[in-house]
Amino acid sequence: MFKFFDFLRGDQYPGADRVRHPLRKYAAFKRILSANNRALEMISELEETFYQDRPFTLGEVLMRTELLLGEVYSIAEDLNALSGARFPALFDAVERIGAQVLKSLEKKRRIDPTALVIPLERISQDDAAEVGGKAANLGEIANRVHLPVPPGFAVSAYACQLFLESNGLDKFIEGKLRLLNVDDTEALMAASAEIQSRIHQAGLPDELQSEMHRHAARLSWTAEGGSRFSVRSSATSEDSEASFAGQHSTVLNVGPEGIGDAYRKVVASTFNPRAIFYRRRKGFADQDVVMSVACVAMIDARASGVLYTVDPNDSRHQVIMISAVWGLSVNAVDGAASTDFFQIEKSTGAVERSEIAEKATLVRPLREQGIVEEPVPEALRRRSCLGENDIRHLVDAARQLENHYGYALDIEWAFGQNRRLFILQARPLRRSARFGAEEMEDRRGDTPDISKEDHPVLLRGGASACDGVAAGRAYRIESDHTLHHVPAGSIIIARQTSPRYVPIMGRIQGIVTDIGSVTGHMASVAREFQLPTLVGTGTATADIPNGEEITVDAAHRTVYLGFVSSLVKKKRPVNPMKGSPTYKALQSALKRIAPLNLTDPKKESFSPETCETLHDVIRFAHEMSMQEMFTLGDDLGPEKRVAVPLKIQLPLNLYVIDLGGGLSEDAGGSVGRDQIRSKPLLAILRGMSHPDVDWSRDVGVHWGGFASILAESILRDPGVEGRMGGPNYALVSRQYMNLSSRLGYHFATIDTYCGPEVNDNYITFHFKGGAADIGRRTRRAQLIAGILKRLGFKVEQKGDMIRAELKKYGDSETAAKLDMLGRLMGSVRLLDMVLSDDRQIEWYVEAFMEGNYTFRQDL
Repeated sequence: MFKFFDFLRGDQYPGADRVRHPLRKYAAFKRILSANNRALEMISELEETFYQDRPFTLGEVLMRTELLLGEVYSIAEDLNALSGARFPALFDAVERIGAQVLKSLEKKRRIDPTALVIPLERISQDDAAEVGGKAANLGEIANRVHLPVPPGFAVSAYACQLFLESNGLDKFIEGKLRLLNVDDTEALMAASAEIQSRIHQAGLPDELQSEMHRHAARLSWTAEGGSRFSVRSSATSEDSEASFAGQHSTVLNVGPEGIGDAYRKVVASTFNPRAIFYRRRKGFADQDVVMSVACVAMIDARASGVLYTVDPNDSRHQVIMISAVWGLSVNAVDGAASTDFFQIEKSTGAVERSEIAEKATLVRPLREQGIVEEPVPEALRRRSCLGENDIRHLVDAARQLENHYGYALDIEWAFGQNRRLFILQARPLRRSARFGAEEMEDRRGDTPDISKEDHPVLLRGGASACDGVAAGRAYRIESDHTLHHVPAGSIIIARQTSPRYVPIMGRIQGIVTDIGSVTGHMASVAREFQLPTLVGTGTATADIPNGEEITVDAAHRTVYLGFVSSLVKKKRPVNPMKGSPTYKALQSALKRIAPLNLTDPKKESFSPETCETLHDVIRFAHEMSMQEMFTLGDDLGPEKRVAVPLKIQLPLNLYVIDLGGGLSEDAGGSVGRDQIRSKPLLAILRGMSHPDVDWSRDVGVHWGGFASILAESILRDPGVEGRMGGPNYALVSRQYMNLSSRLGYHFATIDTYCGPEVNDNYITFHFKGGAADIGRRTRRAQLIAGILKRLGFKVEQKGDMIRAELKKYGDSETAAKLDMLGRLMGSVRLLDMVLSDDRQIEWYVEAFMEGNYTFRQDL
């Protein structure tokens, strides 16, 4: 970590001899201003990354943070160059804060050495970090809840780390994934294929192979299923706050001799396309997910399936939901088979609803190894998989498990051929969280009254895996190989549900399938992504025309033709990363990056030693650089004072530094408007002084506490410097101006050239800050951006940061734009305290463009 700061510091300390001539000081000052704007923009980008609904990686954040630290360090260098090395403690502040920031982000996970293989009877939920969630929960259920699970053992996460490192795969994988854009489906699939191929070809460490075979031999003497095993993923972070449902592989009915190959296959599945995409979208770094493997006895299931201890779309609905198939449940959880469905009233155990599907095929283990799909005997096809006793056993087990864990569960189960119940898996149940209380009341009521003439019903039926409404063009998926062709904003129509659809969940609006159940793996992931999903409709691929715009109302199990505006509401952004390790790391780092604590330059605490954040360092350097430029005349001798106060009737404590030709020759200790010769400064002051721009008006803010301090600094007597205002500076020549203005917590810079050559003329404008919360500050930035665009500027907005530029206008047109900028700065300075709703923005933009600079609504 600290080598980073050694690199920044270099060999040459920026001492007093580096800058002595006033023009060189000005050059250093210009570098500080430029770096100041870049650094504030970088902070805004990091804040936007944190608050916006899009995935990010720790690598991306770390790269941006290191660039920011480099920028802040250069600010410290140039300030010391400008001041003759008066602030060496600023370097210590950057290093101290930077080390804290990088420590938050550089949490390289190392698995502590453990046994390579651990028997299930020695495992509990406390061991999740060593053996992953699935194996830990199986141990918990067997050893603390005392319900039957298949006997077995776990191959630890440490064993996986040893396997990858011994083959040099850890660094290879890191290199392949570091800059991978998971939204580029083709690149994702290519990288995944290369990584998985290398893993399949890698050799197992001798000690690991020996331990797996030894435990498999011991288990084969006791396992009900004989000497066959189910080799299942149990990655760290799996079955936790993120389910990872269906993202990793399971290899069924494996003989002792095939355990090594099955282990490699499960480890390789950590890097299949859907698993990589899921991790990124959910905010898990690759090092957070290390593959442990649960190796348990293979159960020759008579019937099996999935159970939910609550309705995932309505937790107030106290029911147990069971899906069941004949044989192994592999096709049921993958969504490839129709299932029997039972809804049980939780308190009484009474069956509220039962739907017996026609089950055409079943999956069973072969005698030697592997599995086979075969037709269900005719007599069993329409017969229920579960009898009354079976349902009672499942309900009893579900109650026991939910009482033990204390939260709703997603449980996989199987009845052996002798009707003995086994719990195969238990994990937290992911529930839909799309709706507020009001919507929850009526979302399952009567079907909305939609005009059948305008929007015919294409399909009615199925089951809601995730409630909600989605609109988009129907895109029929025929095979997994067409996934990268799926257009953004589509609703996919598919024969069956599949976890393989996960890599495109970030760019589609919804899912409708012929086959599938609400208890399948894809349904679980759809709820995590809050993606409206309708499954088990039977006829979606036949009834919904490919390419037509449709609206899916999953709660009411209806699909309409066309865009039904009365149903479609603006979606509240959902950040699937919230609460994840990556999200928390950036949250922690931002606490040392973004807050501004140094607000009053007159306090003794305004010093490098009291800087707590990088923003504090930037603020301190900006203030001190301004003060250095104020004393620029000292380098020219006492006969000429360079920084002179501007005496005008505006609440700006403004000083002017003349670089040549910007002021009249008779300018003395202070200057008035009639002594200004700088064309851009005259233009900006003309706008600020416009008679309809009222600097002293009350914009409707009820000031109190923090806000009153801000008001005091901005709405002060023009002749008196406020406690938080500080001086503002304009560096000018006849045709050039650089204005740095800090009004309370708002920081703005204008850099402009306004001369006779069109190609030389430009305006750049930077704006950031405010006293309000991030939402209000962002709305004001949107307002400013909207006005600037109407004025012809090219605008970039990130959170509360604005960067705008305008080039190659004539001098009179450039001056006119500066005039409008002056009016803009005077008009919107307090609106962050007022803008509470996005819908206000358009009105304020129009009011400004119509000349209503006080935003009175009675004009």
